[in-house]
Amino acid sequence: MGKKQDMPPQHRSPDQPEPGGQKGRPGVVDSRASSAVDAEQGASQVQPAVDPELQAARDEVQANFARYQRLAADFENYKRRTRQELADRTQYANEELLRKLLPILDNLRRALDHAPEGIDQNWFDGLRMVVRQFEDTLQAQGLSPIPAVGEKFDPSRHEAIATEETDEHEEGTIVEEMQPGYRLHERVLRPTLVKVAHPRALKS
Repeated sequence: MGKKQDMPPQHRSPDQPEPGGQKGRPGVVDSRASSAVDAEQGASQVQPAVDPELQAARDEVQANFARYQRLAADFENYKRRTRQELADRTQYANEELLRKLLPILDNLRRALDHAPEGIDQNWFDGLRMVVRQFEDTLQAQGLSPIPAVGEKFDPSRHEAIATEETDEHEEGTIVEEMQPGYRLHERVLRPTLVKVAHPRALKS
């Protein structure tokens, strides 16, 4: 057998990887891999452009919703006003009728206050019962008298038709009721005609 010929040593190019796996050179960064990572991160940070038609549709929806909210609020206010007006009409439906009945009540009371002497007592008591029944009927409709004597004069409830000079009462105090006044629920139906205290004039 002949001698085994020696194999000449193999020469590797600088770019050829060493056997046993690819090993990178220490301290060297692959610029291509870094650029790819940066490109992916940049793509994830860039927001996609909004379609102008889609944005216009969104703006229109928001405007319509705001308009709906305003209309809903206006409608609630309208319903509240309507309920209040209906309640007022119901509460004060008899206002004009009651105002016309007040003079009749005044005359009936004058008849009682100025009854002649010697009148039949049974007839007088019957008339007084009728007047009381009339007053109760008016009261059931919401009519109530306005306090006067001893009260401070209030132009929203009283009408002064006379004054009285006196030192016994504070100025502006009502000392006499000339004609009773009434209110219907919370509304003045007829002011009370009154006489108001006035301080005496100082003598010079």
